Order: sequence, then structure tokens, then C-alpha cells
Amino acid sequence: MKQTLRQKQKLSLNLTLNLQKQIELLSLSGFEIRSNLDELIAEFCKDSNNKKLIHFRDEFLSDKLRNNIKPDLSNQFIEIPIEQNKDLQDKLLEQLEISPLKDYEILIGEIIIDSILDNGRLDPELEYEDIKRIVHEDFNFNIDESKIESVLNLIQNFDPPGCAFRTIQESLEIQVFNLDIGKDQQQNILKSLKALINKEIKAEDLSPEIKTQVDKLNFNQGLNFGSNNNLYVRPDLIAVSQKNVWQVTLNDDFMNKELLETIKLEIKSSDKEKIIEAKSFLMGLERRQQTLFLVGQYILTRQSEYLNNKSDRKPITNKEIAKALKISESTVSRIVKNKYIQLPDKLVPLKKLLQRKVNKSAEGKDVTPKELKNFIALLISEENSDQPLSDENLRTLLSTKYLISIARRTVTKYREEAGIGSTRVRKVN
Repeated sequence: MKQTLRQKQKLSLNLTLNLQKQIELLSLSGFEIRSNLDELIAEFCKDSNNKKLIHFRDEFLSDKLRNNIKPDLSNQFIEIPIEQNKDLQDKLLEQLEISPLKDYEILIGEIIIDSILDNGRLDPELEYEDIKRIVHEDFNFNIDESKIESVLNLIQNFDPPGCAFRTIQESLEIQVFNLDIGKDQQQNILKSLKALINKEIKAEDLSPEIKTQVDKLNFNQGLNFGSNNNLYVRPDLIAVSQKNVWQVTLNDDFMNKELLETIKLEIKSSDKEKIIEAKSFLMGLERRQQTLFLVGQYILTRQSEYLNNKSDRKPITNKEIAKALKISESTVSRIVKNKYIQLPDKLVPLKKLLQRKVNKSAEGKDVTPKELKNFIALLISEENSDQPLSDENLRTLLSTKYLISIARRTVTKYREEAGIGSTRVRKVN
């Protein structure tokens, strides 16, 4: 009986700890989540040949390399502009059209370019047998894999070099070989990259010459080729607009539910506690992704006028989101922390789309700090300069004219922040 009781207590303790870890997942950044998932795969699925697992681990290797080489972007949640380049596939097709190739080689190239994903990677689902079949149907002769590889190699060396890659290592090698430097230098860079991957060295250990060349390498050919190269951060959410209606999607094409189900099936261990912990992590990850999507969509919907350049940001609080989605405020607080959302022209921290309101009580119209300063400035611009409005007068007018219910000291604070002097200063002027 005592043994059974101890087992129950131990199981209860494990479940409690696992639940705490699931809650902690909510506030982790995308990179931290992928790092944990990569460690789980390495422990339970390291011998697996599953394409989805291999794809995920290589995508994360790209993140890890970028994070090791450019760690300054890791924890700085800043706004990052995205230059509007022409579509990557269009750019590659233009170069394909002027290449000295035969018609069937052009067809091979078009199939390859059409199979390049948004991040510049060649679709892992593309099968060479399908290319062979299409070429046979159109030209009535057979090609071998060496011909496909030849065209693929040509495309990989188009501008920007390293696109249509199958592994991030392949992309980086192509980029390095396209640098205008000697072969010895190229080999030194490749050795340094390998050492960075294996955590044998840190970015600060690189020589200035190698660091200069490594900074030219691109870790996301699709989103940020060209001058955006050094700004790449993988967003957690992607926002798209159709006819001014905004929708959000999770940026999880390589970390989707199908991948998580695949990992669950692969998990095997003699240690039951490790299995429970691993499955708890996966359950928490699914919860995190679902919550992130719901919160992101709510924020986009509420800020649609701001995103359509029709108004300033509306005040949105964690409490409001929690009430609307029937989740706790602490969950909202965690889920908006350390997350990026990609808008058409920039990457921004998800929290930047929130906006606190000045009036804390439920009374009156919600107002943001920026709006309040504008209202105060407007009222003062209309005042009688011989009898300037006191802060108490301003408070009363804000309530009667704009239905904004705030304290006098709040008026004083934001009047001063707006750079507007007191009644005595304004009367003298």
C-alpha cells in the first residue's frame, strides 16, 4: 500500500512539474522553442530517416548558425524593416531565361524554381522521378539524375547564390564558393562555420577577415536576399491582408502538427519519466501554438484600422484579450512576450501591436497616451491665451467633450510629456 502511495505521489509530482514546464513554454521565443524541440529529437529520434525530422533539424541548424554568428539580434526585440524586393522565383526565372540551355533543360529549371519554398529551400517533397516523367511527356526522351543535378547546380549559383538548397550546409558552401576570395580563404571560412555549428568556437573568436566574409552569408534566401541579409529573424507569426482584412498564420511550416505527431511515434525509451516529460513538452508546444495563433488573430483584428493606415493603434490590454478568448491574463502576458510578427513591410515584436490605455478604470472612452496628448494639445490650441486652461479645466473638458475619464494628475503628466507648459508659462507667452 505504501509503495502504491509513493508511486502516486511521484506521478503527481511529475505531472505538476510538467504542467509548470508547459506554462513556461508560452513565454519562450521561437528560437528557444526550436532549440528544445531539436534536443528532444536528438535524444529520441537521432537514428530516424524521417524526412520531416531531417527537414526540421536542418532548418533549426540555419537558425542556430545565424544566432551564433549574429547573436546581437537574439534578444533585441526591435522593429526590423523589410525592403520590398522582387519575388525570388521571378528573379531566378529571369536568369534561367537568358542561360544557354536547351528547351528541356529550361523545363527542368522551371520545375526546380517552382519548387523553391519561401525561404529559398528546395521543397523536400520534390521527387526527381516526377521531373523525369514531365520531361518525357513533353519531349519524348529520358533524362538521368545527373542532368537534373546539373541544372540544379546552375540555379544554385544564380544571384543570390545558394538558393534551391537541400541543406543549409549546401547553401552556405555555395555562397562561400561565390565569394570573391581565394580558395584557401574559402576553406578557412568553411572550417570556421563547422566549428561554430559544433560550438567549438564563438563568433567573437573569428578573425576580422573571416568575420567580414561570414557576415555576407545569407540564412534566409527567400525573405531577405540582398540588403536585408543581416536583419533576418524568423518570425513566429505572419500577417497577410486581403482587401484590408487581416489574417494571421503561424510560421510553422517545418514545425507543424504533423511533425509533432511524427516525433510522438518515434519516442521510445526504457525511462518512463523521460517519455512522460517528452510527451508533456509536445502537448505544451501544441497548446502554445494554438494560443499564439488565437492571440495574434485577435490583435490583428482589433488593430486592422491601424494596419490599414486609417488610425493610430487602439488601446488593447492583456485583460481585454484574456476576457475575449476566455484565457488567463498571465497566459496572454506570456504568449505576447519574445514573439515577432511579420507584416508586409517589417518585422515587429508582437507586443508592439498592443497599446496600453491611459484611463485604468472601466469608465469613459479608452484613450492611448498618444491620443491623449493630441487631445490636450487640441484643447490648448483653442484656449483663450489671457485665461489659459488649468489641468483641472482640461480634465473636465476631456470628460464632457471627448468622454475621457482621467485624473487631473494624469492630465499634468501627459501635458508635460507633450512639451506644453503650465498655465503660468502659457499666459506669459
